Amino acid sequence: MISEETVAHVAKLARLELTSNEIQAYSQDLSKILHLVDELSELDLANVQQGLNTEAPALLRADEVQKAFSREVLMTNAPQEESFFFRVPKILDEGN
Repeated sequence: MISEETVAHVAKLARLELTSNEIQAYSQDLSKILHLVDELSELDLANVQQGLNTEAPALLRADEVQKAFSREVLMTNAPQEESFFFRVPKILDEGN
């Protein structure tokens, strides 16, 4: 089960402000999802053919270089900026 403390911690790292009701709801929803994934892992897939469907046409577009946003516009989303880089707080310890 995903604890409310885990949801609150991840929300803090993602800079999301969640109410206690939202934290509780996300904890329950994520726990349900993990339970469903566990159920899927119990399925017998021995008779399921593995591989890609190579007969389907590839739906790819040509790569084209496009400048979508200026650097200045992108940097307006940075909580702090340093030499055109996002400056963010350290989240890992030295031992990790």
